[in-house]
Amino acid sequence: MKFDRRGGFTLIELLVVIAIIAVLIALLLPAVQSAREAARRAQCTNNLKQMGLAMHNYHQAAGSFPMGNAIAYSDPGVQTTWGTFSAHSMMLPYLEQTPLYNSCNFAWTVWYGMGASLNATVWNTKVNAFLCPSDGQAGKDHINSYFGSFGTGTDPWAVNTNGTFAPEQTAYSVADITDGTSNTISHTEALVGDYNNTRTKWRQYVSGVPGSVPGNMIVRDARTIMPQVVQYAQNCMQAIVATPGTNSNKGLAWATGSPGLTLTNIIFPPNSTQYAFSSCRWDCAAGCGTDFGHIHISSSTHPGGVNVAFLDGSVRFVKNSIDQNTWMSLGSRDGEEVVSSSSY
Repeated sequence: MKFDRRGGFTLIELLVVIAIIAVLIALLLPAVQSAREAARRAQCTNNLKQMGLAMHNYHQAAGSFPMGNAIAYSDPGVQTTWGTFSAHSMMLPYLEQTPLYNSCNFAWTVWYGMGASLNATVWNTKVNAFLCPSDGQAGKDHINSYFGSFGTGTDPWAVNTNGTFAPEQTAYSVADITDGTSNTISHTEALVGDYNNTRTKWRQYVSGVPGSVPGNMIVRDARTIMPQVVQYAQNCMQAIVATPGTNSNKGLAWATGSPGLTLTNIIFPPNSTQYAFSSCRWDCAAGCGTDFGHIHISSSTHPGGVNVAFLDGSVRFVKNSIDQNTWMSLGSRDGEEVVSSSSY
């Protein structure tokens, strides 16, 4: 009688094969994640590129870049500059969003008074071009990842800034960019706030920082009083450690023009580990939002830095290690600084 001896794996051989497969999967997963992040970063770059082109198309049509925010009615007979439409809103036709632009009632605010109800649909609409795909929180409660630079100042209500935008009804043209469009930041990205996790780096915020804020802290260029600004930034971090903010509304909406929501200043380098907050507001009590805050930090989940759009329409990846003076020089439109691209 013949026995049918069929070949097969021994237990040891099976375990070895499983171990090899596990090692291969472990080696493959980081590569897959890296490839996915590269794709997301490329999409983020493209979003900023489209915004840069929209800036120039707007300039060609209007003779200037858009204002940081507009003036509008909040209630019959009451005009305000708080809660009014942003530069993002004004660029909508140049981002293939003409129907949404036509839905904006620019005569009324978008976030305050009667305008809040009149523009409710616009306020809640998500625009993919304003969302960084690498930020998992973007598009949930908060729908804006990109912030126009109002320069190196600490005045969130400034009419005359040294940046591309001004929070108060001022529009600059190419003629005002005396440092050159290739050396001046137009927009940079930042992680949006997270109401459910106010301790997360670069999503946490603080307002009502202890201690009075003297009037000379509100300046056009923070470099003129840098030691004091550093001290207040340290106070911000101490306040966050003691009591995290509860109204983390960084990037809450693209429709309204205010620092913290669609505008930012350029002071401390991106993804700062020393000042790991999204925004810090010196005035107003604890619990106020980041809108019209005094210090804002650019941030992202891209490894090593953030995407930055310049006024010449280019988008460059700026490393976290950039020198602070270089970063601030790029934030200024009229400082007469000479900045080499090799320095960042």
